[in-house]
Amino acid sequence: MHRIVRHRPAGLALLAALTLPAPAGAYVIDGMPAPSPAPIAAASPPSFPVRGDYDLGTYENRFGGGRAHEGQDILTDCGTPVLAAREGKVAVARWHDAAGNFAVVETRSGRAHVYMHLLAPARVAVGDRIEAGARIGGVGQTGRASTCHLHFEQWTAPGWYEGGRPVDPAPLLRELATDSRPPSR
Repeated sequence: MHRIVRHRPAGLALLAALTLPAPAGAYVIDGMPAPSPAPIAAASPPSFPVRGDYDLGTYENRFGGGRAHEGQDILTDCGTPVLAAREGKVAVARWHDAAGNFAVVETRSGRAHVYMHLLAPARVAVGDRIEAGARIGGVGQTGRASTCHLHFEQWTAPGWYEGGRPVDPAPLLRELATDSRPPSR
């Protein structure tokens, strides 16, 4: 059996630790109080997917718009920071002819958020766990984009092209916009 031994300076504090019972709920190893495990961090608050002025565009830019559009286009200047809307794990970060540079984040709820047309390759890698508000990249015009914008999709579990289905992200974006700057374009 192995003992965990910690170096402690001699003196009254050591004597007290040896003679007093450990506080209720404390961990004890070989009769000595041990540090409690770190508390589980609270979920990071959700974030609107772009930081700065934006416009949600027209009928064509919305979910289901004139061409079976599976997301919402958020029109803004190239280079505007793209942020994770919710915390999660990066499932995909790569290039695609239509999507350009893009990333997919699987959230704790099982939904997948897709960020397309990034200015450069995503700043996150597959397997990274990221918090809401973490920078994914910058708005771009890569792939088949005719102007600078973020194409944002939301998919049900089990995820993006993994058996899930796209859902309208507008309600989520409206909810997130209440805690960020209002659209001004």
